[in-house]
Amino acid sequence: MYGLDTSKEAINIDLALVKSCLGLINQTVILGKQRGETFTASENEELHMLISKIDKELNKVKMNVHYDTNNTMDR
Repeated sequence: MYGLDTSKEAINIDLALVKSCLGLINQTVILGKQRGETFTASENEELHMLISKIDKELNKVKMNVHYDTNNTMDR
């Protein structure tokens, strides 16, 4: 795979970017809720489907890295 950095450092950078993006998305949702928007599944089916897909992919990553919930900390 030419040009694709698959090192642990690259993975950590990518995961940090994902974490930042999720934080921004969550802040947008919080602001939307403060403005009276709702985010129920019935009104936001596409959003809920995307979240479900992201959750499934994250679980695959957890399985591949042998994720241990007992050896983590909140940041």
